[in-house]
Amino acid sequence: NEQVELLNKEVEAANIGLIKTLYSDYNTAFIKNDFPRIASHFEAPVNFASDGIIAEKEKDVVERYEVMKATIQEGYAYSITGDVAIKRQSENSYLLCADFTRINKQKEVLFEGRAEYQWINVLDKGWKMNYLKGIDRGSNPNCILDGNKPF
Repeated sequence: NEQVELLNKEVEAANIGLIKTLYSDYNTAFIKNDFPRIASHFEAPVNFASDGIIAEKEKDVVERYEVMKATIQEGYAYSITGDVAIKRQSENSYLLCADFTRINKQKEVLFEGRAEYQWINVLDKGWKMNYLKGIDRGSNPNCILDGNKPF
């Protein structure tokens, strides 16, 4: 049915727009070291796939980010987000792939990377991340989750 297809496209566009807005807020919180705000964008358990760590509770997500920011590149001042792609994985999940650049106070590039974030629609909570993985810049250009499911 043409109307159903049109409605599905509108819903998908709205979901992608909302996820982009939430991701932007997550990035702002990351730069500001606002760990509770960062954690508010996740639904535990969270798979930190690059480290092989599962954060079972929200406090574990906070702790993970505290460690991550304490051990980030020396001189880190802020991040700039580059290309962002969001692809629907299922009826209630999307994969966001984003290029990012970490910058120091002298506006010099410290690191260029790419990350994958799985977003799921949680009842009464909205869109939340439950999986993230740092990957090499230039990898996964089509933003497709590999055969390994996050859970």
